[in-house]
Amino acid sequence: MMSSLVLTTALAFTLSSGTVQHQQCNFQLQHDLTLSPQQLTLSSASTELWRIDQDGNFWLQQEAQQTTPAQRAQLMQYREGVYQQGQSTVRIVVEAMDLAYSAVDQVLTELTGRPLAQHKAMQSAMQQVDDARSRIIAEQGDTLVIRGSQLDALDEAFGPEFEAAIEEVVKSSMGSIFWQLGKAFFSGEGNFEQRMEAFGQRMEKFGEELEASMNLKAEALEQRGDALCEHIQQLTLLEQSLISELPQLAPYALFQQDAQVNRR
Repeated sequence: MMSSLVLTTALAFTLSSGTVQHQQCNFQLQHDLTLSPQQLTLSSASTELWRIDQDGNFWLQQEAQQTTPAQRAQLMQYREGVYQQGQSTVRIVVEAMDLAYSAVDQVLTELTGRPLAQHKAMQSAMQQVDDARSRIIAEQGDTLVIRGSQLDALDEAFGPEFEAAIEEVVKSSMGSIFWQLGKAFFSGEGNFEQRMEAFGQRMEKFGEELEASMNLKAEALEQRGDALCEHIQQLTLLEQSLISELPQLAPYALFQQDAQVNRR
């Protein structure tokens, strides 16, 4: 149904925008990463895999590793780079999801006359997405935890239950939608055909304004994503340099060796 398509498109717009799909870099995270200004820690099921502190000291499975001053300088640069990368990535993800929420809210309000908060099924589905985000990303002060082990939670949140919620919103809102149509067609100025044309123009204008607003914000996110991608490419090279010096780090690399992989 058209209304279902509109809802799905509005939600997917920012999450599948250029910010995600047009990036040509790869960041892989199967374990949990804890980032703070003091140290960077990679863990699996609460077991520490490696840790780098603010002085460039390096621990592998809780055993201190012998490093040279030059290696410690590289480790410090790597820790700081990953910390900044993590903070920036989370900001973009949060803003993209907020943008999607805003788009759905605007579409529902226009179609049904009621905001997202008054659509329980859709509100519940959006809450599941937000809960999944919270399972993956946790912040406390200047410490950030990104749980790569929980990334599947986001796919699950957008699974069949989410699609069913959209259909439920459409079905439960049909009365409101028809009421809006009836109000537009049988009241106001002009004859029936003129009122139909006016309604069509109103919906077209709404769609154009929503698209323009979303595009503007999504383009800003995409530009930040491009800058982030360049940073990832630099970190990839730095990580490969570190692995050549400290091969024991190789099994726990965070970045793909080929940072130019097109993700389209």
